[in-house]
Amino acid sequence: MDRARRRRGGGELAVTLVYVPAQVPPCPPLTSTPTGAQDLATDLRAAAIAVKNVQGRAASVAAPAWQGDTAVAHDHAATQVAARLEAAEAALDMAVTAADRFAARLSRLFVRLTRINADRAEVNERIEELATEVAAATDDSRLSELRARADVLHGRATALRDRIEGWKAARDQAEDDVVAALQGLDSVAEGQAAAADPSRPRTGDLTRQLRRLRGDPVALAAWWRGLRRAEQEALTTEHPGLVGNTAGVPMADRDEANRGELARDLDFYRQRDEDGQLTGKQERALDNARSVDDALDEYADQTDDTGAHLTTLLAFTPDLHSGDGGVAVGFGDPDTADHVSVNVPGLTTDTSSVGSNLDKTYDLHLAALEEERGSVATVYWADYDAPSGNPLNPLDPLGQADFDGVALTGKAEAGGERFSDFVDGVRGSDQGPPAHLTAIGHSYGSTAVGHALADGVPVDDAVLLGSPGVPADTAGELTEADVWVGSKDHDPVSLLGGGDRGGLGALGHDPADTAFGGTRFETGDGALRAEELLHNHTSYFTGTSLANLAHVVAGADDEVSEQPPRGAPGGSHLTLPELLVAAGSATAAEGIADAAAWTWEHSKLGGML
Repeated sequence: MDRARRRRGGGELAVTLVYVPAQVPPCPPLTSTPTGAQDLATDLRAAAIAVKNVQGRAASVAAPAWQGDTAVAHDHAATQVAARLEAAEAALDMAVTAADRFAARLSRLFVRLTRINADRAEVNERIEELATEVAAATDDSRLSELRARADVLHGRATALRDRIEGWKAARDQAEDDVVAALQGLDSVAEGQAAAADPSRPRTGDLTRQLRRLRGDPVALAAWWRGLRRAEQEALTTEHPGLVGNTAGVPMADRDEANRGELARDLDFYRQRDEDGQLTGKQERALDNARSVDDALDEYADQTDDTGAHLTTLLAFTPDLHSGDGGVAVGFGDPDTADHVSVNVPGLTTDTSSVGSNLDKTYDLHLAALEEERGSVATVYWADYDAPSGNPLNPLDPLGQADFDGVALTGKAEAGGERFSDFVDGVRGSDQGPPAHLTAIGHSYGSTAVGHALADGVPVDDAVLLGSPGVPADTAGELTEADVWVGSKDHDPVSLLGGGDRGGLGALGHDPADTAFGGTRFETGDGALRAEELLHNHTSYFTGTSLANLAHVVAGADDEVSEQPPRGAPGGSHLTLPELLVAAGSATAAEGIADAAAWTWEHSKLGGML
């Protein structure tokens, strides 16, 4: 209650009596977090994957090729081990499902908490304003108005307190439920009961259906969402690599499968390393897994609007692509975002370079969000065998070993096919209205994206950055999507494409050329100094270029600033030899040699071309 008295000439002239509600106290925080529950589920999932691997091995050796008493004993022992592991499998699958449900409930609680805190802040501000006005009142002329406002605030404050109490009860119930679920699976007898439960999913038929539907992402997504959560989880722990890398499986479930596989790989390969049993191939797989794990850790504190991890691990193939591995990491969920972009890096890309490339993708994600044109998911995709040679130094021994991949289009074509499959998956598992989808290719990645575009990959916009060439003479021949080109005149790689200016053309047409017909956006040209040429090529995700990328990704085409194509009035007519001479070399030949050395040195950073 606030009682305001005002005196005039020593006498009390008016008393304003208004009951102002007390401030609503803070809502207590979540004692468990959505990300913490996700990490718990990942650890349990990794354990389930490991146990199933061992169980599968035990079952496979239970019937030895030899005969006699030793064979019988071996078969008996292996069968017993497999049976005991079956109980552990069933218990772990149920534990993972419980942890997943807990994470989902915590995310819903996080959203409710965010709304409660916003409403609480607004109500308390109104209460403070009312208290100030009541204290300043000099007569009773506003008494009715102030009382009416106080009554409304009393109702809102009471409702907020009830919401807070309901939220606290829901939080406590969620924690009690997950504890009870896990406690109900912590004994051998409970594991055996779980294994014998007739409702337990059997993965044989499910696996066959999953494999049969591969190649039809829309049908697979519908089938997957029709499964019980326990069935999805059983498939995920039985075949994490299959689930995590199949187009059409919802992206959140791919993330769970791939994170589980990553955690299992780290545990397995680290133990083999400690035991001195790690093979050369496994050592590379371990290095790849560590690189992905470190990259995810860098963004572990970044969360989405539900309090869950902002990052999603959408592809994880650590032993593919000649040992370079493959990975795709998203910021946000492509299945629910309004705007989705997929960024494909180029030459020398391997899994060890995921960290530096994620930084660029995250910068684009933040810039696209600042456009405020809807929700955004930004994906870094490097699940193809990018060449590891040096295009400007074919005489280098390492470059020569992979020169066919650099100078020819074979790896770009194969990469384009894999990229198309990934984009088909993005389209297939999309929820709600189809997302506005942008494909971005940088350097050799633009050539790979170009081959995907030529094959009809379903995107709305295509962005080609620092491109050495694409497989069409015009944008219209390449794709029906809108084609945007970022190409610095002082970027030597962007002058490799064919066209009227006499580029090499080994990888296709220069998309910045006036005859190509794409929309060239402003990037700046970079410094005209020899030591800066490769920096010019690697800096498309900064400054004006980044701003224009964000405009395209967010669908703000009218905000894009353009520059003339090469060969057009007002555009550059610079050729590669002319650039190298102008940058400080005495001759074009010396310039090519210098650029080759710088290219190789910079390419060691991974994925920079």
